[in-house]
Amino acid sequence: MDIEWSYQNTNTLSCRKKRRRLGDLCIRSPQRFEWCVNAPVIDANGVVYANSEDGNLFALSQGGTLKQKIFQQLALGAAYTPASLGGDGKIYSQNAGHLFVVGK
Repeated sequence: MDIEWSYQNTNTLSCRKKRRRLGDLCIRSPQRFEWCVNAPVIDANGVVYANSEDGNLFALSQGGTLKQKIFQQLALGAAYTPASLGGDGKIYSQNAGHLFVVGK
């Protein structure tokens, strides 16, 4: 086996959701964040979806390039959880005890 690609989460912002109209509250963290996933999702196009301890759900293209990310909720100390791809094409993920559904 050979490593084909990898992706390093370089985010150092620790954010918490506030009321929707007020946006997120963020502070700089001295450390980087771990991936909080025990099973990533890979869609039909090869896009890999995975949760991170920083509260983001990442979408990574083959080759290890960031396609998109969405902030769900800070997950420091949260369990490592799987993401799932539903028959409706949406991504279902857990973060800090909450179920999130991401899609169009």
